[in-house]
Amino acid sequence: MRVLVTGANGFVGAMLCRKLIERGDKVTGLIRKTSDLSLLKNLSIRRVIGSLEDPASLDESVRGTEIVYHLAAAVSDWGTLKRFRRINVEGTRNLIGASVKAGVSRFVYVSSVAVHSFIDASDLDENAPQLPTPFPYARSKREAEALVMDYHRRGLIQTVIIRPGDIYGPGDRITLLKMAPLLEKGRMGTIDHGRALGAFTYVKNLVDGLILAGIKPEAAGQAYLITDGIKLTWKDYLEKLAEAIEVRRPWYSISGCLAFGIAVLLESIYRLFHIQSRPLLTRYVVKHMTGDFHFRVDKAKRELGYQPCTDISEMIRETAEWYKKVVRREE
Repeated sequence: MRVLVTGANGFVGAMLCRKLIERGDKVTGLIRKTSDLSLLKNLSIRRVIGSLEDPASLDESVRGTEIVYHLAAAVSDWGTLKRFRRINVEGTRNLIGASVKAGVSRFVYVSSVAVHSFIDASDLDENAPQLPTPFPYARSKREAEALVMDYHRRGLIQTVIIRPGDIYGPGDRITLLKMAPLLEKGRMGTIDHGRALGAFTYVKNLVDGLILAGIKPEAAGQAYLITDGIKLTWKDYLEKLAEAIEVRRPWYSISGCLAFGIAVLLESIYRLFHIQSRPLLTRYVVKHMTGDFHFRVDKAKRELGYQPCTDISEMIRETAEWYKKVVRREE
């Protein structure tokens, strides 16, 4: 099949491209001009330089395409609603509009479990609450989902929404390359002793779910949660990661109330002085890590045939091995 992957150079995008090529698909990757292409090394894909904000580049990227996997997005716990809407909502509008014009058969939109509310609960499913939220990223993802589903309801294009959780695995140059050095230096702590359940999603599991969403007829018009389908606390995850990297486990914790107060103070200072960088701690992170945020994947298993790997020790070992290779190479 002829496939387009936006954000092809990213952590998930590069892994998806690799798996699609192994399937025998012909892959085009939409890539920004300034992107780091190291994860695409040795991958035979057609590369189109462009942007979600450049309609001409989108027309070129979707030409002759049957399936679009839309991964590119502004992803952060900090930022303005204006920026998130420009990229996540209007950028998606531009891409799905180009896809309709090009006669694309299916549009798979990668959203996030962040569309659901932090209500301190486990075993949530696709119908979990989406209460009013102060977080711009979550709001933009909800709006983009509504846009994508509207195109499906109007019969313009088949769409599928995938909501992954906290993604980890080999190739993670965002979270892992920040978290692991803190573990090595003994500076990584937990909030409320890391007792909360996370929505952990191994990158290879996510890619399997994405491919199934692109090819299963029954997926059209549906939304699916894609996680590892296991119950794992932040404490257990960090301790297993520290053990795999062969460093000391996190040894300190701060209370959720104190963490939230610090986050509010830091965010206020950053806004007051118009500081563009991300605060060291945000309300989003605190809310996310102080209450259970766990999801079932029954629907994906039932309708897509999704069968995630659940060997957490092996998945974290692979993650740590990749990290150690990267560190050695950079040293």
